[in-house]
Amino acid sequence: MNENSFSWKRMGMVLLLTIAVGIGQYFVAHQFNDGKMGQKVYGGIFIGMAIPSLLLGGVMRLFRPALQRYFAITAGLCLFTGLLLLLL
Repeated sequence: MNENSFSWKRMGMVLLLTIAVGIGQYFVAHQFNDGKMGQKVYGGIFIGMAIPSLLLGGVMRLFRPALQRYFAITAGLCLFTGLLLLLL
């Protein structure tokens, strides 16, 4: 398989990593907010899910540039969803 071709398997693995980060952030937010979760909190969780993707994507750009696009896609999706939840 060509290194530059898109792989759904790699995309799924990056999404699983992002979802795992989101689950952890959800439980931390649930604990600190005493179970009171609103739309703004969910927006903050999604924005927080984008941060590791941005950091990992930046590191991947140095070593394996073909993998950086998967982290950029997940970061973009998380940022868009988080901003949508915060602004509505």
